Amino acid sequence: MSFNAKDYWNKRLDEQFSLKGVGYITFSQFYNKWLYKRKEKSLEKIFAKYMPDLQNKKVLDIGCGTGFFVERYVNKGAKISGIDITTKSINELSKRFPQGKFHLLDLGDSNSVLDEKFDVINMWDVMYHIVDNESFSQACKNIAAMSAPGAYFLVTDFLGAENERRPAPHVAFRDLKKYEDVLLAEGYRLVQIVPLYRFLNRHYRWGLRVTNFLAPILFFLDNHNNKVMTNNLSIGIWKFEK
Repeated sequence: MSFNAKDYWNKRLDEQFSLKGVGYITFSQFYNKWLYKRKEKSLEKIFAKYMPDLQNKKVLDIGCGTGFFVERYVNKGAKISGIDITTKSINELSKRFPQGKFHLLDLGDSNSVLDEKFDVINMWDVMYHIVDNESFSQACKNIAAMSAPGAYFLVTDFLGAENERRPAPHVAFRDLKKYEDVLLAEGYRLVQIVPLYRFLNRHYRWGLRVTNFLAPILFFLDNHNNKVMTNNLSIGIWKFEK
């Protein structure tokens, strides 16, 4: 039986509408909070370098989940829109952020293109859950179709790896070449790959209980890591030049 992403994520978010529900479900809520603190710190550096003024910029958050990234862009003055595959996310975020526009869509579908162009397209921890390769290619094409000239696209994956990895039915980690094969043809160029995790987001031999406890220390170590890992997530920053 093929993997049904919509059923999987609707079930997860109905059961746990939290950072653990949208994050690394093996680890505790405490640990996931530190994973997201690391994402936030990385995003702030990207803002400072590439997007110092987001006031009134049009931002699309793909896989908007519990609204973690939506909130950060709203706080920067951006005009926010969101796409998610789950009814729970769209309903909750529509109530929480009435100034935004939220759409129940599957980005891997050819019909999932909004009639709007965005200055920033934000897609953290989502693309590698589009496990079908045809749907992955379609998602990249849809992103380009919704990009304004000069738009930035932020995406997380195993961009330092040498090949694709599929550790679970709902996960397909792709290397940089897989992205280049589609995004370059669609008008995007790679600007930078930024390390996200080296010590966080992985299992250790000492077990889950200790790893959960050590999350703040692993967070500190990751904040001082400058190496793009072959076996962990990094952030691809792309710019649309069509």
